[in-house]
Amino acid sequence: MADNPPPVGSDPGDRGSLTVHDRVAEQIAAKAALDTTGVQLHASGLNKLTGRTTPKTQVSIAGGRVRATVDIAMPWSYHLSAVGAAVRANVTFALSHLAGLQVDGVDVAVTAITHDDTATRKRVK
Repeated sequence: MADNPPPVGSDPGDRGSLTVHDRVAEQIAAKAALDTTGVQLHASGLNKLTGRTTPKTQVSIAGGRVRATVDIAMPWSYHLSAVGAAVRANVTFALSHLAGLQVDGVDVAVTAITHDDTATRKRVK
């Protein structure tokens, strides 16, 4: 016979637990960063062959708390501090709401500035 469902209004923490591994949190953070306006998927040199791209993330989870580092690439024409703040906000939101983690901090580093290919193509034509 099936177990009875928990009564309505019971504490969700009494029903089980959730474990979020570092790699999952890194993927959530990378997707949140890439969804930010001004952040581009970027790889150059040998990284194109190995599949290493930005945004690149690294997280440290301990006791339901997380600290993240995000490396991004962005186009020349965007304001660095505005995009960095937006990435920080998006990653914090995603880690706290999707993974249920308490975010202690998100460090954002702009590791590459890309050129807008559409502007270059217009000049060449």
